[in-house]
Amino acid sequence: MFLKPLSALFAGVIACGCATAEIDQSQGLDWPELVKYEKPGTAETSLSADFTRDSVSQVANQVADWQLDQYDIRSNKMRLEGRASGLPQGWMYAPLHSGLLDWGRVSDQPAYEQAVRNIAAVNLWRLGPRRYHADDHAIGQVYLDLYETYQEPVMKENVEAVFDWVLENQSDRSLEFEHPEKEIIYGANRKYVDPWCTVRWCWADAIFMAPPVWAQLAEITGNNDYLEFMNREFWVTTDYLYSDEDHLFLRDSRYFTRKAENGKPIYWGRGNGWVLAGIARTLPHIPQDFEDREEYVELFKDVSAALLRAQKADGSWPASLLEESEAQNAESSATGLIVFSLAWGINSGVLPADEYLPAVEKGWKSLVSTVQPNGKLGFVQQVGYAPESATAEDTQLYGTGALLLAAAEVYQLLEK
Repeated sequence: MFLKPLSALFAGVIACGCATAEIDQSQGLDWPELVKYEKPGTAETSLSADFTRDSVSQVANQVADWQLDQYDIRSNKMRLEGRASGLPQGWMYAPLHSGLLDWGRVSDQPAYEQAVRNIAAVNLWRLGPRRYHADDHAIGQVYLDLYETYQEPVMKENVEAVFDWVLENQSDRSLEFEHPEKEIIYGANRKYVDPWCTVRWCWADAIFMAPPVWAQLAEITGNNDYLEFMNREFWVTTDYLYSDEDHLFLRDSRYFTRKAENGKPIYWGRGNGWVLAGIARTLPHIPQDFEDREEYVELFKDVSAALLRAQKADGSWPASLLEESEAQNAESSATGLIVFSLAWGINSGVLPADEYLPAVEKGWKSLVSTVQPNGKLGFVQQVGYAPESATAEDTQLYGTGALLLAAAEVYQLLEK
């Protein structure tokens, strides 16, 4: 069985009597670059908050290396979590991997991209188990970014299959968060009991998790059904949760009536960071001639302006945006997402640099102040849905990812 192809392969060598032959066995695949082995771990160092490319690189590398040092290939996890969000295919990992990928690419450090590709392969390029749930779509951003580079079908096949199923089984449920019924799903290794409305994008965070993936898949495949679905659901969520008066998003319907201690609406810092970052990651995949594109741009500008007003004197954004108390600690996950978004806005020509660059610089310096000498990012509010406090020891994967996304945009901004 094997003699014929082998003889055909070497026929040219035998005929010419050559002693050696050069045979390309790469089969046309775009192989990732081999990276140098590095022992895991980071030595403590004094980090610089200078607003320069070298200082940004120093901080981002230290943070990335510390986080990767936490990875356990046996469990495919970096931190144990007793909830659905802790799945390696879940939303907590998505911004981390996107941040590692973007940072590695803009800083020309292929080791970070290779780390992301390796972990994606361990994930079998799968989304989370809940087919409707935006949190389980978020990791698709990573897979599709890698697919656009390597063009390996396995990188997008599961995303496409899940989204095709959603298109065939669209839900018209209310976005009311406190509906008495629950969405119960038996998935891999666990039972999920979710709010009834989470088959749709009924909470602000979902704007980061799902729309960028739907828009990018439409761009890759040319199937505008994905884009039309994203556009419709995005504006349903926005019409439901967005305040035309304050230009900020409530986290979900539970906050229609709840107020902060000062009597103002409760606008969660990280929730609005998710929204702004979600729009920033969706817009590059929306065609320039798409009829609603300008509405996304205007919304991005309006939310950016509201967040600019909410920035604290130390450069951070608080957990509760309209509470003026300076006693609120820096909250690094909100700050990272907002710094990323504003820097992206400047880099993309959506926001004026003269107005927003000072906020980006102050925000970046605030982020650096929350990083420990070994690279551990602190002051990350833990998984939740409302403003809460955070300490220097509180860290999370999405906080690290937000810092790395911010670093990638700031690094490009400083190049200009």
